[in-house]
Amino acid sequence: MDLPDPPLERVTLTGCDRVVAVPAHFDVAYVEPIVNGRTGDFTALFDVTVSASDGDRIELTGRVEQQRHLRPDGEPPEADGFQLSLDDDTVIARCRTVDGFFRERTELLAPPVTLLGFRPSPGFAAALAAWRPDGTEDLELSAAISARHADGPEFGILEPGVFSTVRAVRPSALGPDLLDVELEDGVWEPLPAGARPLWESWLRQRPTVSGTWVPLSPHMRHEWLRLALADHRYRARPDRPAGTTYHLDGTQVTDGNAFYCALGEAINGPGGYFGWNGYALNDCLRGEWGAAPPFTLRWTAHEKAKNSMGVESFTELMAVFAQADVTVTLA
Repeated sequence: MDLPDPPLERVTLTGCDRVVAVPAHFDVAYVEPIVNGRTGDFTALFDVTVSASDGDRIELTGRVEQQRHLRPDGEPPEADGFQLSLDDDTVIARCRTVDGFFRERTELLAPPVTLLGFRPSPGFAAALAAWRPDGTEDLELSAAISARHADGPEFGILEPGVFSTVRAVRPSALGPDLLDVELEDGVWEPLPAGARPLWESWLRQRPTVSGTWVPLSPHMRHEWLRLALADHRYRARPDRPAGTTYHLDGTQVTDGNAFYCALGEAINGPGGYFGWNGYALNDCLRGEWGAAPPFTLRWTAHEKAKNSMGVESFTELMAVFAQADVTVTLA
């Protein structure tokens, strides 16, 4: 399911040094803190319209990414300034302060969940039999949600899953012994509706050809990586021995998610996982994720990734590999 769109908000940047002309509108922009000359974790703004740009001040409206509603940054980070950039890493301006951006926000609530074709466990069936939906006593459901491959293996989808009060129970059209269970609440961080075809395809047959993720949008590539991570936890194999050489084809590495899709397949084959952000990559480089360090990574067409990710991000990535004693040969 999709969370509702965040509301439009007004953001003002002051003390700005413009790097390029400020566009009147752009689909997505990023606000990044600058500390000691380096940019930190960004926050995305969508549907951005610049309402004023004069002197050293830029005023705009946009929708702050959903994550900032789920995990708001109430106070600005300690930073020397902030950078406003576009999706292609073009820096628009570097500014001293950002007003109206770092604050508490109303949580975006997912729509209530209905569990279709629900076969209760014996314990929950007994609780259902004793429950009366007259509001005198609540029936709570606390559960994780898992998926099952057509060939049997099971892996987790949502953590923590659903923690909600049962609102109604009715016979299900999916089977004579099954129920549809309506809940009062949604789930924490639901998977977007657009990811459903990925899950259905993956559950029928795990990817067997590299590059299946290439046609996906950057957002759906992130969901692909979520699938790859969930699948890897239940199909983990012993690490290939230290000293192994892996081949990373950078032809399709046009953003950060694409890099991790390509890296996962370079290490663990089609649909493989080897991190989906810098923190996860550090974990994988400690071993037990398919490749025992030290190893060699032969990265072809790396210039495309450097241009799309930005030289600074590329340099930081290379430093992570070097710290883990991974030799990266660029071609």
